[in-house]
Amino acid sequence: GLFPYLLSSIGGRLIFETEDVSFGAYGDSFFEYELKLWLQGGRKEMVYREMYDKSMDGMHTELLRQSTSGGLWYISSRNNPMQSDHLTCFMGGLLALGAYTDPRGLDSDRSKRDLRTAKRLAYTCYQMYAQMPTGLAAEVTQFFGMGFGERGSLSVRANEAEYRLRPETIETFFILHQLTGDPIYRTWGWEIFQSIEKYCKTEYAYGSYPNVQNTGLQPHDSMESFFMGETLKYMYLLHDPDSDIDILNKHVFNTEAHPLEVKNFQDSNHYS
Repeated sequence: GLFPYLLSSIGGRLIFETEDVSFGAYGDSFFEYELKLWLQGGRKEMVYREMYDKSMDGMHTELLRQSTSGGLWYISSRNNPMQSDHLTCFMGGLLALGAYTDPRGLDSDRSKRDLRTAKRLAYTCYQMYAQMPTGLAAEVTQFFGMGFGERGSLSVRANEAEYRLRPETIETFFILHQLTGDPIYRTWGWEIFQSIEKYCKTEYAYGSYPNVQNTGLQPHDSMESFFMGETLKYMYLLHDPDSDIDILNKHVFNTEAHPLEVKNFQDSNHYS
């Protein structure tokens, strides 16, 4: 159920150019859309749900790992088993959404497994922020058991220590809060927002922070568009008590955080 992230056409045949599998850079959106194509299509095209469930089985078997120090659960790539991208932090939300919409029901063994993993990954992603002196998370985190922070369960390399205003952790907190109602996800999100305000705010906007281990630096003089389009959007929705968003019945967020309506494909005009 796992797919490498490089595909080429040679002589009319499709072949994979690598054996590496990633739920972070290059491969994340593919696995995300396995579930979301099924959801947005009114849960009728079971081929996509089956692909998703096989992928989640493969992820649990091949790529889900627990750090030796601190016991944090994370998803690695196949070629880098001791590290995880911040990009993989969306998986907590995806697994929770998959569990709550599982055709076998929320009480099934598969749903319980996926929801348990979702919560574990969300906690790890929170720790990726909380254990850094700035309260910000690095682009890539190492799980060698030789890290910074009180528990020493993760570490950051200097050339991968930038915080790029990414949305994936807040996305997961939003989904888990909306599904479970657990207020801890709002608490964690607010902590991250305060760190962003303290270290990333510039005179006119916000900038990436060069090194999450150093509290004495200035943010870069540039801002990624996804900070407003995704990070702040999910942060707002996480704390909004009156949102009309319904991720179980009415809306599906694409990978760029645009909410799309769930379609009923029994409607004869759905192709127009």
